[in-house]
Amino acid sequence: MTSTPGTPGTPGDTRPADPPRTPLSELTAWVRRELAPAHRTAPSTDPTLTGITLSSQRVRPGDLYAALPGARAHGVDYAAAAVGAGAVAVLTDPAGADRVPPGVPALVVDDPRRVLGRVSAHLYGHPAERLTMIGVTGTQGKTTTTRLLEGGLAGAGVRSAVIGTVGTRIAGVDVRTALTTPEAPDLHGLFAVMVERGVEVCAMEVSSHALVLGRVDGVVFDVAVFLNLGRDHLDFHDTVEEYFQAKAALFGPDRARRALVNR
Repeated sequence: MTSTPGTPGTPGDTRPADPPRTPLSELTAWVRRELAPAHRTAPSTDPTLTGITLSSQRVRPGDLYAALPGARAHGVDYAAAAVGAGAVAVLTDPAGADRVPPGVPALVVDDPRRVLGRVSAHLYGHPAERLTMIGVTGTQGKTTTTRLLEGGLAGAGVRSAVIGTVGTRIAGVDVRTALTTPEAPDLHGLFAVMVERGVEVCAMEVSSHALVLGRVDGVVFDVAVFLNLGRDHLDFHDTVEEYFQAKAALFGPDRARRALVNR
């Protein structure tokens, strides 16, 4: 993986101006070594990757397009559109591999959702490791808590960022995001932007959906904060106990170094 020096992108951008350049062959070897069995199709080509996305509508030239299976469709259904927009390779499962457009290389793993977060972190140079990360979970109060953290850090002269329900702000500049916790490719892109802009601390909301769906995979929080638990999101979780267990996952050693629990 190589990168070249550059200048931060325009305010409000969600991608780094100067991402690392990663050959697909290097990424494939890393996935095999660190994450899961993997193989490549069209091995005669070795494109250089500069980003990753789940959305065929948000592809940028040089992207790895993540074509994941879904409840109603498979992401590979949109692979041709992604390639037309500039994607140079596809991350998918065996069911999608045979449907990738001819000549386009694919990185194939059994469960691409399981590796997506860590692949995203790797492609952007593991930017969260260069930030102090604070993750806040709870049924109520996540937005208030993270915004208070941002205000307190700014008041102390610490360059900070916040991610959550009402959007993202990086060093005082608002960035439009759609989810409480963005999908992993978007999240690690935002972390890379933060690093480019000299951010030291990021406070972010971590929803139970994000933990179950792997959106914060590839992040180890320096501090994980638990606020409270109520009866919520039972359209997604079958029981309150399942909801609690989803939030509790944030406090394992693979996700957090320290915990702060509100009692």
